[in-house]
Amino acid sequence: MLDIAIALTAEKFKDKFDKGGQPYILHCLHVMNAVCPNHDDHELMCIAVMHDLVEDTDVTLKDLYDLGFSERVVAGVECMTHLKGEDYMDVYIRRVALNSDARLVKIADLNHNSHLMRQPSLRAKDFRRIEKYHRAYAYLKD
Repeated sequence: MLDIAIALTAEKFKDKFDKGGQPYILHCLHVMNAVCPNHDDHELMCIAVMHDLVEDTDVTLKDLYDLGFSERVVAGVECMTHLKGEDYMDVYIRRVALNSDARLVKIADLNHNSHLMRQPSLRAKDFRRIEKYHRAYAYLKD
């Protein structure tokens, strides 16, 4: 299933770029490798590589079930999906904290998203976003 997760994510993020101008799939792969450097937990790797898929593309949780992903994988991706209008800290991050897989993936995601050198330039809004990420990171690490 890992090959399907990587291929699906690559297809859905085709021609999409991160804030630093890099292909977005590289972020997904970075998070996947950071959360599971020994490549010994393929379900966790699926969650990690697909962590932004439902939030940022037309893929649904039902699609993931239909493709044959396990309950663990779909539940992890669901926890990682920040819903529109949902409070970031009080609802989203608290939900992530309750799922051990989502917690590991979100910590790796926040770590990668906080690398200032990925940004071509920094503005006040970038520093506010990094501050928000830091609060979430500290909460999830405790």
